[in-house]
Amino acid sequence: MSAVLATERKTMDELPVSPLEYAHQKYFVQKVKVGEDFVGVPRLDAFVALCADKRVLHVGCVDWPITDLKRSLHLQLDAHCQLDGFDIHGEVFPLMQPHLKGRLFSDWADVTDRYDTVLVPEVLEHVPDVGGFLKQLDAVGAEQYIITVPDAYSCFRRHFDYNSGAQTFVEVVHPDHNCWYTPYTLANVIRKYTPWQLDGMFFFNGMSLLAVASRTAAPSAAE
Repeated sequence: MSAVLATERKTMDELPVSPLEYAHQKYFVQKVKVGEDFVGVPRLDAFVALCADKRVLHVGCVDWPITDLKRSLHLQLDAHCQLDGFDIHGEVFPLMQPHLKGRLFSDWADVTDRYDTVLVPEVLEHVPDVGGFLKQLDAVGAEQYIITVPDAYSCFRRHFDYNSGAQTFVEVVHPDHNCWYTPYTLANVIRKYTPWQLDGMFFFNGMSLLAVASRTAAPSAAE
C-alpha cells in the first residue's frame, strides 16, 4: 500500500476547473486532492494492508456502545499486526481481552510505548475537543497516523432529507456524532492542531474519508 501513497499526482494548478470556482470568491474556494485508490476495497482489507506487520495503537478499539466480538475491527486486526488498543470505555475490556494478544488502555498516561502507526477509525467525529484530542495523538509519537471519518459529501444522497411540508430534516447519523467532516475540514483540523504532514487523503468504504499523515519531526524530550 506504500506504493499508493507514493503515486505521483497532479498539482492543484493542473486540475480541471470546477464551475464552483466561477460562482464564489476565490477566498472561499478550497481545493483538496482526494484519491480514489481505496474505492471498492473492503474496509478490513484496507486497514490490514496499511497496518500489516507494524506496531499499531488502535484508538477507539471497543466500538462502543455496540461492541460485537464477531464484527470487532480490533479482533480482526489482531492477527495481522502487533496491536494495542485505547478506548475511554474500559468497562468493555474484560469482554475483549481474553481474545487478544496485545494490551488495552483507557488512560493516556499508560501509553508509553513507541508505535509505527496510530489508527483512529471513525472516532474524530465523536470527540468534544478536537484540538486537544489531536494533540494527545501527536504526543504518542508514532511515525504514521491513519484517521477515517464519515464524509458529508459521500453520504449526502443517502443520509440527508428535508420534508418541506412537515418542515422536518431527517439525518441518518450515529446519535453521538458532533459533526460531519469534508476533505477540506479534515485537512484543516490536521493542519491547525498537529505538526503532521498530510501524505494523502482518499475516499474510503463508500461513506468515509481516510487520511494518512506522518510526523515531520521526532518528538522532543519534553513531550
